[in-house]
Amino acid sequence: KFYRGLMASEARHYGIYWILATTYFDQEIVTKRLEELATVESELLSTLYPEPRIHS
Repeated sequence: KFYRGLMASEARHYGIYWILATTYFDQEIVTKRLEELATVESELLSTLYPEPRIHS
């Protein structure tokens, strides 16, 4: 139940940020930036501490 609530909350955040970003920037620019950020986050997570974490 806790994780379902957390997932729903995160989904709302994503939706709000997507609407804000695409209101001020072209969707193609937003998508490209999200891809860049996903690459950086993936690299960080794969090289940092191996212990499981939430919001770290």
